[in-house]
Amino acid sequence: MSRSYLDALSGQPLHQQAQAAFGAFSGRAWADPAQPHHEGKMAAQILQASRESVANLLHIAPSGVSFQPNAHVARLAVEGVLGASSRTTTGRTAITTAVERADVLDALRTAIGPDSVLQMAVDSTGAVSPRALVAALSQASTRRQAVVVVQAGNGEVGTLQPLGEIARTVCDMNVPLLTDATGALGLTPIEPGWSVLFAEASTWAGPPGVAVLAIADPEAWTGPLPADGSDVLSAAAASAALDSVVRAQPTLSAHLRELTARIREHVPLLVEDVDLVGNAANRLPHVVTFSLLYADGEQLASELDRLGVAVGSGSACASRAGLPSHVLAAIGALTHGNVRVSLPIDATVESVDHFLDVLPEAARIVRAQAGAP
Repeated sequence: MSRSYLDALSGQPLHQQAQAAFGAFSGRAWADPAQPHHEGKMAAQILQASRESVANLLHIAPSGVSFQPNAHVARLAVEGVLGASSRTTTGRTAITTAVERADVLDALRTAIGPDSVLQMAVDSTGAVSPRALVAALSQASTRRQAVVVVQAGNGEVGTLQPLGEIARTVCDMNVPLLTDATGALGLTPIEPGWSVLFAEASTWAGPPGVAVLAIADPEAWTGPLPADGSDVLSAAAASAALDSVVRAQPTLSAHLRELTARIREHVPLLVEDVDLVGNAANRLPHVVTFSLLYADGEQLASELDRLGVAVGSGSACASRAGLPSHVLAAIGALTHGNVRVSLPIDATVESVDHFLDVLPEAARIVRAQAGAP
């Protein structure tokens, strides 16, 4: 049986350029780049070239780029902007949205306490209004030591945030902006104006477990700039893949948008009682999420897997904890029966049609098991 992999946000096959980087540098990037010997200097040169490549794409200084482990990058970014690791955070306020990733929200609460984290409401698509941000920043108690934390796009429902307007607003008020660009960087333009940005390399088919941390405004960062926490070889592979994806972005993004539009058009025609969530137009090019009434999302994903299609279901962290997705709850969508399709960069019409072909049967089986009418 042929298989179609449509769960890129959980990871995807390595980009060809990442594979090429592993092959090209495996014999030269193994030493500690901090050491003064020849081998260390060779690794340091590779690491510096990787930084410069990412910096050029983001239009920032190479000294502001580092490569970090996925597991720690959100906490590191939050602590760097808030100053949580080097000085008191008393009086600091983080203004964010109700749909940020759980690890970002957890890092904020840990750094300054839950009472100092203000979550702005979002509309039914998951987008925040710039006017809500202005209102939050206009409060003297929050503006005094405020940090704004807003993602570029939501990996669960696909909606893009108005990052350009948000950046202009915070700039006018001299407030730093921390942006989680996971799911967006490389696949869609990131408007300038952010102070600090981070993104996981799996977004652009880079090595798993690696993330980019970028500091555009050193004044927004408290303490010394972070040292690289990833190995040199993975950094080189991540930067090579990102460079290739950014160069192909117009064509790649258009292709992925055509495929997700195909899914959004056909799913309601193939299955009854389905609710497509997220913004229909202003969205990540590769993400589609929908909810099926009378169906369990995990069971539906399992049935699709049996039929040869890999998809995601709801929020990964929420699913593991057995909890409803906070993102879906925030936009007022069904928190059960959710399927998230996220297309890898090599997705094809055939893989999408495979999904559309088997979805009705999978939905029928799962609904019958649940005793749906």
